[in-house]
Amino acid sequence: MKKGDPLERYSRHLLLKEIGGQGQKLLDNAKVLIIGLGGLGSPVLQYISGSGVGEIGLVDDDKVDISNLHRQPIYSMKDIGLYKVTQAKKFAHSINPNININIYKSRMTSGGTKNIIKEYDIIIDCTDNHLSSLAINDICFKEKKPLVSASVAGFFGQVTTYRSYEFNENGIPNPSYRCLKINKESEKNCESLGILGSVAGIIGSIQATEAIKQILGQKDNLVGRLLIFDGSSYAIRLIKIRWDPKNPLNGSL
Repeated sequence: MKKGDPLERYSRHLLLKEIGGQGQKLLDNAKVLIIGLGGLGSPVLQYISGSGVGEIGLVDDDKVDISNLHRQPIYSMKDIGLYKVTQAKKFAHSINPNININIYKSRMTSGGTKNIIKEYDIIIDCTDNHLSSLAINDICFKEKKPLVSASVAGFFGQVTTYRSYEFNENGIPNPSYRCLKINKESEKNCESLGILGSVAGIIGSIQATEAIKQILGQKDNLVGRLLIFDGSSYAIRLIKIRWDPKNPLNGSL
């Protein structure tokens, strides 16, 4: 039995012409996989579950640490030492008990990654890890799954959506994560910068918004565009990502 009146729960959504009753049905029927439940995954889960997405998958093999709490507000001191997926599921159900949540206590570089991704409509990469993002990107390309990806370091963050299995209005394939040409060394440098918790919250919220827009089929989205946010100056830039015809999974800015 569903708890609470859905008309009341989603009343502010129903007032939006971009959502309304039909859009809320799309959200209810959607299956979203959130990979990584840290600084990005926390706000993503909060807003995806609150929006009424009917089925959510959570992937993470980590446990809550006290160093997580400044940027991962879905956890508290009582969660320290417990698995993130189990505590995140409890948090999401405390917001919206009507949604179905599946948990996967594993890394996305494990052998079962492909089978997990195949079960969902939208994939949200919150790992902020180069090797994991590469693996997720390539599986989403092969399985034809929309991928909403983000990363954050210091006061900076970026978000984009990959539908690299599709073509744009000019007949050119959409770019993929490999178009950013991120290497291991640059990732190590980003990790050493630290992260401002509130910036992770902003970027994760944009990720959630983009995922919802993908579910609703809104054309004004981040496919082929990289949104870059600078928390120190509050500057926001949109950069076009170019596709390299030599490889459908490779390109450059």
